[in-house]
Amino acid sequence: MRIFWISALITFFLDRITKVLILKSNFTVLKIFSFLNLVKVWNTGIVFGLFSGHREIGKYIWIGVVGFFLGAIFSWARTLKNDRTLKIALGILFGGGLGNLVDRFLYGAVFDFIDFHIQNYHWPAFNIADAGITVAIFFILLKYARG
Repeated sequence: MRIFWISALITFFLDRITKVLILKSNFTVLKIFSFLNLVKVWNTGIVFGLFSGHREIGKYIWIGVVGFFLGAIFSWARTLKNDRTLKIALGILFGGGLGNLVDRFLYGAVFDFIDFHIQNYHWPAFNIADAGITVAIFFILLKYARG
């Protein structure tokens, strides 16, 4: 379980540190590359802003759902014996979920700041926790697709 906790804590702290730094900065939009901006966006809904505008409802629904999944992820990781890669992926998934859950508790919404785009077509803004969750799910699916 040690590798699970290390990967979870790294993901969680990277997410928290980047959010705090961006929140304290004095810009609205910061262009990094032609396809990447840093922005300040509050996601009051759930995934991709679903249920936005219902801040309190979204907050409690998401806290409950994420809390349930964090418990399930932890339980799953405890059952693993020698699968280091899967433990790392589950740790990243756990750390990312925990990072966004802390936002819900503190602010009632998740702070997103990474804005990828091609010309005027923007992917919904996201954060380090979201990126970690996506990468972790990819590796979990890849592991089970390979058998």
